[in-house]
Amino acid sequence: MITTDQIYLDQSLPNKEDVFQFISAEAERYHITSNRKQLEADLWEREQVYSTGLQDHFAIPHTQSEAVIRPAVMVIRLSEPIDWDSHDGKPVKYIFVILVPKGHVDVSHLRIISSLATLLLEDSFKEGIAAAAKPEDVYGLLHQYTEGLVS
Repeated sequence: MITTDQIYLDQSLPNKEDVFQFISAEAERYHITSNRKQLEADLWEREQVYSTGLQDHFAIPHTQSEAVIRPAVMVIRLSEPIDWDSHDGKPVKYIFVILVPKGHVDVSHLRIISSLATLLLEDSFKEGIAAAAKPEDVYGLLHQYTEGLVS
């Protein structure tokens, strides 16, 4: 579901619109989506229901979309925090993206969302994401803390 190629550190994306465009472009690049524009629209549709900005500068945008070919997880660490209408009012700097094909019967994406949301309570996980020097560091943390769920 995730590779080090889908972990982006210190990206300069000044707003949520740019983040969703970046996600869609990278999903197209890695053959995760068959329709970049539809994926972006589906991310926005989900975001309108309820903000995916959680707490402590983290957001977990996610969608089940007909434009998604295969399940994928992406991680984006921004160089500067941006407004996300988060539940705690803080700007977002760390973004975990979950993309799943519409009608996908596997519920692993729900387990990933739940697992990531739980990790936001772990100071050592949050500190590890903030301090990661390279994508392999983030991958190692995810693998360690989610017991291989994201691999």
